[in-house]
Formats: sequence, structure tokens, C-alpha cells
Amino acid sequence: MSKTLYSVYRYIVLGLFLIINIWLFLLSIFSTSRLTSDASEHTYYTGDHAWLHIIILVVLIAAVFYLVRNNIFTRINSYLSNNEKTFIRIRNICLIIIGISGAAWVLLTQSNAGADQYYVLDAARGLRNGDYSAFRYNGYIAKYTNQIGLLFIEYIIGFIVGDYNYLFWQLLNVVMIVFTYKMFSDILGILKLPRIASLSTIILGILFFPWTLYSVFIYGNVAGLFFATSAFKYTMLFIDSLKEFNSFKISYIVISAFSMMLSVMVKNNYLIFMIALIIYTVAEALRHRNIQIILVTCAVIAGFAIQAIVPKLVIEKISGCNLGSGASSWTWIAMGLHPSDGNVYADGWYSGRIAAFYENNDYDTKKEAEVSKAEIKGYIDTYKNDHKAFTSFLSKKVASQWNNPEFQCFWITNVRSSDIEKSPVISDILSLKGSSTFIAFLNIMQSIILFGSMLYAVNTLIEGTFAGAAVLPLTFIGGFIFHLFWEGKCQYTLPYFMLLLPLSIIGFYSMAKKLSSVTKKHLYKCGVFAVILLFIAIIFNRFIILNQDNKSYRQYREYTIEQQKL
Repeated sequence: MSKTLYSVYRYIVLGLFLIINIWLFLLSIFSTSRLTSDASEHTYYTGDHAWLHIIILVVLIAAVFYLVRNNIFTRINSYLSNNEKTFIRIRNICLIIIGISGAAWVLLTQSNAGADQYYVLDAARGLRNGDYSAFRYNGYIAKYTNQIGLLFIEYIIGFIVGDYNYLFWQLLNVVMIVFTYKMFSDILGILKLPRIASLSTIILGILFFPWTLYSVFIYGNVAGLFFATSAFKYTMLFIDSLKEFNSFKISYIVISAFSMMLSVMVKNNYLIFMIALIIYTVAEALRHRNIQIILVTCAVIAGFAIQAIVPKLVIEKISGCNLGSGASSWTWIAMGLHPSDGNVYADGWYSGRIAAFYENNDYDTKKEAEVSKAEIKGYIDTYKNDHKAFTSFLSKKVASQWNNPEFQCFWITNVRSSDIEKSPVISDILSLKGSSTFIAFLNIMQSIILFGSMLYAVNTLIEGTFAGAAVLPLTFIGGFIFHLFWEGKCQYTLPYFMLLLPLSIIGFYSMAKKLSSVTKKHLYKCGVFAVILLFIAIIFNRFIILNQDNKSYRQYREYTIEQQKL
């Protein structure tokens, strides 16, 4: 029974992951979503050069084929396997490159925190200094109770680093980004992939750099992924340790649970990662028929309960304010289903009108929830009665969140003030004209990553493997589905996209193994798959080929570049 259940679970996860990957891959080569550099978050849906993407992928496959057939990969990996010190040295050099890049970006931009980032830091300052205005019924934290965990951490650390110490938090982000990539590399080692694959994951992180530029973003995104990746790694290590006789590493359980607790604490969206980890551990317990794995599940749930209760109790005790439920979650679903209009420039993104439901209903969570539910019902009725409106909404919401190759990495700096006068070099990089070259490069990298993760899904379905890496596609699926109806933003989806980096390397590694003994049968299967992708693109072109804003974006680009010259 357990084998049957696991098999069903495996096919569901891999099937969904492949479908989503095909959608995003085709979307990536046929279209590109482009965000304005101002705070409006206006998204333009423009066509892409599909043949350029295809040619680059063909060249990449040919390069891998050449390296495989001439045993270059084998020789490199053999050298790395026999020279651990050299492997560690090269890996550390790659990680240092990421660290230096992140630190340089922090120091050369010195972006100030704004909006929610600032409000949480300000509330932490108030809590330390007896200013409890943010905790009263009409205050920021009283409304956004989901920020309590991040506030609690910033409150404690603030006693040492002081108030509004943006540089400290940003440089701490750099450290966590570096160690996140190291853990990605470690995970591939746990999965018994060769060392060249582990190195390739970090190199891919150097090339696809949006996460490194998120070092300036003090909002729990970076810390959340760092702790979630740690939880994944130590859960895998624990499961792997059970294969050895009389080996029970309770320290792995503690680290995994504590890491997952901190991940959810700093950013509630990482609940998706936690749920995926719980499903993964239950499935692994079924697969291995080992109840000990459920201990991780129980520890993770216990950690979640602690972070949901303790910080709130402490803050209420200090401030003397009773923190209720705050703004209803239904409000964010209402935002997530809201089509673009004169005030919201991307389908399902932030709406100031909907966000004000809490204040407009006398700070009453239940009243706000009822208004939000009525709003949601109105959108659902509209989409049920107008299929074109639903198709337009769904295609543009997915594209706006997942098909912007920079994932707002330049935007988050552009819309914030700075304590320094940025150098001409940095100003040029952040300008629309200057950033275009980098975005064009990221556009290609995005397609390569999606192609690799698609190879992972196809190969895993064919080969029957799945186990260790399962938590990564499972989390990605959860994030994709969740952000279909929740408030949208590229900055929310990027952590999920980052999970594709190690999966993409696994996909390319599986392709390299196939290329070492390629036959006419393999080529025939590849041809059939390419034809299937072409038919999918033709049949579902409304969801894939989005180019309605070509002219308007060109006009915006020309106007903005002229303005930035002044």
C-alpha cells in the first residue's frame, strides 16, 4: 500500500511540475514581461525572439555533447573527486565571487529601506524605546500581524546593531545568500551527484544574479530562503543517515525544525516551504517504511507553533497592546484576483483600494473579511461568465510574476532613496538603457534554467527516480499554485524560482549522461518532444505568446531614456 501511495504521489508531483515547467519555458522563449522603473509596478507584455533562445539552447546542447564525447566532463570530475582540497578551493572562490558582488552592490547603492521594510524596522525601534503607536488598533503591526516574527528578530538584534542600521541587515543578507548557494551545492552532494554538478550550481548562481542583488532588500525574503534551504538540507541528511546501521542523528532534526521555524518567522510566505517539507517527510516515511522520519514532521510542526505564539506574547507583554488578527487573509486573495485597471498596472498585484478595506471597516477583521469575500465572489462570477477575461487575467498574472527575467532586482533599488550620490557606473546600470543589456542576458539565463529543470522532470519521470530532490519541485508547485490567487509580485516568486537552479543542473547532468551513449532512438524521442512543445505553444498560444504591449513599451522606453538623459 505504501509503495502504491508513493507512486501516485510521485506521478502527481512530477506531472504537475513538468506541466508548469513547460508553460514557463515556452512563455520565456516567446514573451518577456517588463516592469517600469518607477513605483507604479506597471508591467508591459512584450514579444521575445524565440529563435534566439532556441539557437542558444542548441549551441549549449552541442557544447555539452562535445565535452561529454571527448571525456572532458569525466576528466574534470575525476580530478575534482581525487582532489578534495582543489574542489573546496574552487567552490570557495565561486562563493567569494557571489559575496563580493553582493557586498559591492550594497556598498555602492546604499539603498534605504522603504515601505514595509522601513515600517517593520520602525516598529522594532518603537518597541525598544517605548513608542508603541505601531501596536495600537490603528498601527502598522496591529494591521499586519504577519510581520510579528520579523519584527521580533529585528527587535532583539537591534539592541546590538541599533536603529535603522540598513548596512548591517544588507550585509547580513549577503552572508546568507552565499551560504544559501553553498547549501544548494551541498544538497547535490547529498543526492550523490558528481562534484562538477555541485560547482555548476554555484556558477549558475553567479550568472543568474537577481538573488545576489536582493541583498539590499530587508524584508525577510533572503533570510527565509536561507533558513528553508537549511531545513531541506538537514532533513535530507537525517533521512540519508538512517540508511546506516544504528545511526540516528537527532541534531539534524533539531537544526531542520529550528531552521524552518525561523524561515516562517521572518516571512510568512515560507509556510509553503514548510508544508512542502511536511509532505516530503511523510512521503519519505512511506517510501522507506520508517516511522522515525515522522519525527522531523513533528518537530517542524512544533517549531511552527512556537513561532506563532511566543513572539506575539512577548510583544503584547512589552507594549501592553492586545494584537488581534489584523487584516484578513481574504484581502490578499481579493488583490490576487483583481484584474489590472487604472490604479493596478499588473493583474493580481497590490491594490491600495483593497488594502484599505481594514481601515474602511473600522479595523474589524470580520467585517473586512466579508467585504473581501464579496469582492472575490464578484471576480469569480466575472471570470465564470467571461472566459476571455479569465484567460487574459490568468495568462497575464502568471507572466507578470514568473516571466520577468530580472524579478524586480533593479526595481527594488530604483524606487528607494540612498544616503550617497551613486556613481555614474551604478546610475547607468540602474537606468532603463543600462539595465537592458543585463536584462537581455538574464532573459536567456532564465530560459536555460527552465530548460534544465524541464529536463529534470522528463528524465525523472522516465527513469523512475525522484526521492531525495522531491522537496524542491514540491515546493515550487506549491508556490506556483499559491500565487495564482494570492497577491502577486516578482519578489514573491523569485525564492521559488531559485529552487530551479539545482534542479536545472540535475537536468543537464541527466542529459549529459544520455549524450554519452546517444542513439537514433534518443534523437527520435527528442524530436517527438520538440514537436509536442510546438503543438502546445500553438494550441495554448493565449497563455504563452503575449506581445500586446510591444508598441506601448517601445514608446515608454524611448520616452524614459530621453528623460533619464536630462
